[in-house]
Amino acid sequence: MRETNHATKTEDHRNQTEATPVEPAPEAPRGSKTAAIKAAWKANRDKLPKEIAELMNAEGWDVTAQRISVVKLALKAKKKTKKAAAPAPEQEAGPVVPKDAVSVGLLVKAKKLVKELGGVAEAKAALNALAQLLD
Repeated sequence: MRETNHATKTEDHRNQTEATPVEPAPEAPRGSKTAAIKAAWKANRDKLPKEIAELMNAEGWDVTAQRISVVKLALKAKKKTKKAAAPAPEQEAGPVVPKDAVSVGLLVKAKKLVKELGGVAEAKAALNALAQLLD
């Protein structure tokens, strides 16, 4: 009995909270208000959203300053994403470094090795011995 009572309450609650879809105005295609706001804003960039809303309301559009602000922010956000998505300019090519070039860090390590082993000849001998062991 409790389950049916709960199910009935849930169904009643769903029926109360379901919104009925609103039909778009047949004379205006979807998105035309936004397009009109964009056009009005582009033509009057120096005006505040409240002033643009007053102009558009005088022309017969039912818009608020808040709606104009939302459209403006959306346009600015799109502009930012386009800038961020733009490819970074290619950096100028630096000098061509051969594949067998040795970095400064490796040279410093080699110098320490030479110093530890007592000279360049001793370091060469040690490296040759190591190469034979690794082969």
